[in-house]
Amino acid sequence: MNTKNNDNVNDKKEIHIREYVYDYGDLFASWEGHIAKNLAETLNDMKNVRYYYSIAHDYSERYLREICQKVMETPEHKIKKSRGALFAYLVKKYAHFDSDD
Repeated sequence: MNTKNNDNVNDKKEIHIREYVYDYGDLFASWEGHIAKNLAETLNDMKNVRYYYSIAHDYSERYLREICQKVMETPEHKIKKSRGALFAYLVKKYAHFDSDD
């Protein structure tokens, strides 16, 4: 075994910072995509825009906008994680109040 050519890999740790580039393609072309983009921008949560897109298929626009309004009216100091997390929690909590448009 040639230990001279076996450099200790643990001594050569490198940290790579990756900048995420999201390719949404035609996601925003649909009505659900428009709603998702609007919600994500309002809640300052563009990294989770695909979540908003998925719930735009499951819930009415009116319901989602009402929840978003409640979240935006909530003072920052009362939010434990983020506005996006609070939004997701409230959407599930009050889902039984949603009715089709």
